[in-house]
Amino acid sequence: MSLIQLAVITFVGITVLIGFWSFFRIKGRAINYYKAGATMPAWVIGITLCAQAFDANGSMGSAAMSYEAGFWSGASIPIGLGICLFITGYFFARPLHKMNLMTLPDFYNRRYDKHTETAASISMLFSNIILIAGNLAGLGLLFSLIFNSSYLFMLIFISTIILLYATTGGFIASVSTSVLQVFVFIVGVLLSFFWLTNEFGWAKMMAEVPDAHKNLDGLFKIKNGSLANWATIVSMALGDIVAIDFIQRVISSKSPQSAQKGCYLGGVLTLLVGIPTALIGLYAFHFDKLAKKDLLVDIALNNMPEMIGIFLILGIIGASMSTAAGVILDLSNVITRNLIQKYSSGVKNNKKILHLARLIAIPIMVLAITIAYYHPKPGILLILAFDIVLAGCFVPLLLGIYWKKANTIAAITSIIFGAILRLTLFLVIPDSLSGLDTLLTPLIILFLFIIISLKTQNISKPKFEMINYVPREEELIKGTY
Repeated sequence: MSLIQLAVITFVGITVLIGFWSFFRIKGRAINYYKAGATMPAWVIGITLCAQAFDANGSMGSAAMSYEAGFWSGASIPIGLGICLFITGYFFARPLHKMNLMTLPDFYNRRYDKHTETAASISMLFSNIILIAGNLAGLGLLFSLIFNSSYLFMLIFISTIILLYATTGGFIASVSTSVLQVFVFIVGVLLSFFWLTNEFGWAKMMAEVPDAHKNLDGLFKIKNGSLANWATIVSMALGDIVAIDFIQRVISSKSPQSAQKGCYLGGVLTLLVGIPTALIGLYAFHFDKLAKKDLLVDIALNNMPEMIGIFLILGIIGASMSTAAGVILDLSNVITRNLIQKYSSGVKNNKKILHLARLIAIPIMVLAITIAYYHPKPGILLILAFDIVLAGCFVPLLLGIYWKKANTIAAITSIIFGAILRLTLFLVIPDSLSGLDTLLTPLIILFLFIIISLKTQNISKPKFEMINYVPREEELIKGTY
């Protein structure tokens, strides 16, 4: 057995043990399974937000995009995600935490109505299934490479491991394992970046990078992809505010202040590891690499000392496992809480909620595995899916918190029409103007939301007072308030 195989087995084994240990902290309470009893300190929130922000899709994608299309193409991902966490901390963390939500779609129910909650939940489900599939695909490919086994076998194996520890320990398992996983990831990225810089020299490495890849053309010239880069930054900065995994960590903090500080810490950590990852992508010019998605893994295995390469590989594995475990829980909880419970009278106590949430995670994982097997590189599909959430769900969240006249008709129209408009623009806007569809849709929906709200005040009374309503735990579990 090689050193890297032993390291991976040990790392995964420790993760599983932490996950199973978390089972004893659930204590039969849904609030512990869903959001760790809302007891997480700021530093844990910050670390876990970084884990959700910069997973395998983000890290491997950032390095590959830097090499293929320039620094700003790769850096747009961590920059957008970092900005997202700063915006979330400043504008959303405190008010959302004070509302004592169980999931993000709870907001759309309490502020608007059940049908708005349903529309938002379905929109979020689609994008996050693809997110899980992308991370599982990355893990399956990595494990098949490391252990010289078939992709399908390793995909099913690691997915089963994630499903078992995530559903056993719930959100407590997710955040507890994330602390270890993200620590290894941060150490791995920074060790790799500083070793490469010290070993080969910053000036020498950058001298081999084409000028168009390292100057500001990627931000200001359309032919160099500026429109697409700005669209990525905006999509990440605003679209991930309505990402269920981000907000689940915000509402799981022990106080509004911890939620806010955790977002700021998460933003700093995301930039701290994200920018070096994009720069490592540029370093690939020195090694004359082929452009491919697993460029970062290639450099780790072939161009760095074994121990540093192992740290980087473990970091990528850890970040991917963290994201997959967190999102699989979030999705099963949303289906249980915001879809089944709202339309069924039989899911009203802790025992039934916990049983159903764990059970539903199984078909979700099977679907994600299927997508990962048949479509292992989600690419544009993942971007489009999150753009749809940005287009439909962001404006009702923002104005629902900060505008008293925001009402239900405007919210549900925005969610449905936003998805339709984003898909339409995706089909009609030419590749040369790629990114314009991402930038235009939220602006159109913002205008539409305001007009509809103002025109329908008499027939759809705003429920702004619900922003300040804090349900008791019994009401929260039953979903009745």
